[in-house]
Amino acid sequence: MIGIADTIKGTALIVFRRDNMSTRSNIALELPKDSKGDKKVKVIYVHSDGYPYGVGQILEENYNSYEKARELFNFGDASYLDDTIEGCSFYGRDWNRDIDTARTYRDEWMYMRSMRGDSHIEYIYIFKDGAWHISTQHYIPEEKIKDSYDNSGIWYQGKFQRLTLNKEYLKYKGKHEKHAEVKMISGLGKMLSKTFGSDNITVQSFTEGEPKKN
Repeated sequence: MIGIADTIKGTALIVFRRDNMSTRSNIALELPKDSKGDKKVKVIYVHSDGYPYGVGQILEENYNSYEKARELFNFGDASYLDDTIEGCSFYGRDWNRDIDTARTYRDEWMYMRSMRGDSHIEYIYIFKDGAWHISTQHYIPEEKIKDSYDNSGIWYQGKFQRLTLNKEYLKYKGKHEKHAEVKMISGLGKMLSKTFGSDNITVQSFTEGEPKKN
């Protein structure tokens, strides 16, 4: 998972490659029809543990109603989610970042259209029709694309399915350490602090019972 550890003027620099950084996800909420007949969609970004047995399991077990799901969209993007709103780590509320709250799209189609070609969001979750659904990112390598202009592959999102029917969710639910990526990065920060000094290290951290940030 670690890319490179180096020093710049005494400060630790950690570089993560795309294939081994945090598993990023978006979560969305479909709103009731408005006066125009549109079902607007609110969206936030979640940085860590976005796989179905991470963020997905937390959503399914703790925010599996419209009222509970709606609470997640009051504070904007999140570093990670937890079983309670208080336990989640939101960049605006907990990191004192000046960021907007949830982004709003006309409907699900417009939001998914905006995600075309996005290579960073591996999973998208949406609460609609009384349940959580998941869309998984897929990749078509360049060698399977005829006459590609820049010899690059194509990233795309799959169709939504009920989260509880997702193969990854069913296979790993309850078998994976909670907040695994957050804890790994926190542990890495503590290790580097011993070498470079805590004043030179800034990381996302997790302490059992006392999450948020370092």
